[in-house]
Amino acid sequence: MKQFISPFQLALLVANFIFAASLITLPQILTQISNQNTWMVPFLVYPIVVVLLLIGFGRGNKAQSSFLTEQKSSLHHLFYITLGLFLIIIYIRDLRAFVDFTSRALLPTTPIEVIAILVSVVLLYISSAGIEVVTRITVIQFIVLGVTILSLPFMLLNEIELSHITPIFGADTVQDLSKSSFELFPWMGECLIFFSLLGNVTAKKRVRRATIIGVSTGLFLLFLLIITSIAVLGENIVSKSIYPNYIMIQQINITDFMDRLDLIIVIIWMPVMLSKLALTLYCIHRAFFNLNGRATSNLLMTPLSLLLAVLAIILFENNTVHLEFSFLTWTIIGIAMECFLLILIIVLRVRTKDNK
Repeated sequence: MKQFISPFQLALLVANFIFAASLITLPQILTQISNQNTWMVPFLVYPIVVVLLLIGFGRGNKAQSSFLTEQKSSLHHLFYITLGLFLIIIYIRDLRAFVDFTSRALLPTTPIEVIAILVSVVLLYISSAGIEVVTRITVIQFIVLGVTILSLPFMLLNEIELSHITPIFGADTVQDLSKSSFELFPWMGECLIFFSLLGNVTAKKRVRRATIIGVSTGLFLLFLLIITSIAVLGENIVSKSIYPNYIMIQQINITDFMDRLDLIIVIIWMPVMLSKLALTLYCIHRAFFNLNGRATSNLLMTPLSLLLAVLAIILFENNTVHLEFSFLTWTIIGIAMECFLLILIIVLRVRTKDNK
């Protein structure tokens, strides 16, 4: 039985997918490059991502129709195989980031291998339930996290220094902002994976609008975190901290008996990150084992999730190696694969138009 989601749910899935993992360490590398001007970077990347989405969708419902066809061509298979490899890299990267953060902030004495296996079991349970269950969990948790993030500037009002975010323009400003935009773009370009889920959306005419709303929401929340962390901590601390947003929320001190809200906010964020990982695992399984559009058993999802958990541990010797991959290697790989996926989407759309 095919499962369906609404355009509103699709928008929140998109927002959660591009936001949940990028908030962990991405603000650090962006601030290292463009200093206190970093809060401008989302505004530079946003129009590029929207234009690429509009190019992918084209006019009318051609993009949706190209993925709704019963007969899958060799181009469809190439698209899903490329998408599967793309998602595997994202999953391994994000799972290791989640495990490292959990180990450092919450469970410092627990081996990361144990954390990775336990997280994988949870993700397996959620993903095997299907897209509707993953979506319902994401919607509830993302709304709670979104409201929490929107309230952060008010909770940190006494800690904000406007001088920290005053733009400073120099000879290297344009170059630094361009480099930061280059780093941010592949993280936001991950929204292209939702072209594979167009067949599960109920109202086809509202898919393009929902996707753009999701990208807008995710980028806005990331902008809010970046500008708040720089305003509270200053660009020097943000650029040298592995988890600047975590340090930022530790500064919340509303009253004498409410000075450890950081743990509460982390607990709110963790299910959102698990939702992204669960959706990624679901899409990986679908990309490789559902090429013909027919429902397949979830039995292969168990060894798949455990294999990816093992790879997330053995491929990165330590957190430093993982960060270097996330901000150096992944930037090039991500942009290259996203461009290739976009080309395949356009070709599939054009071929569907010619066949009609």
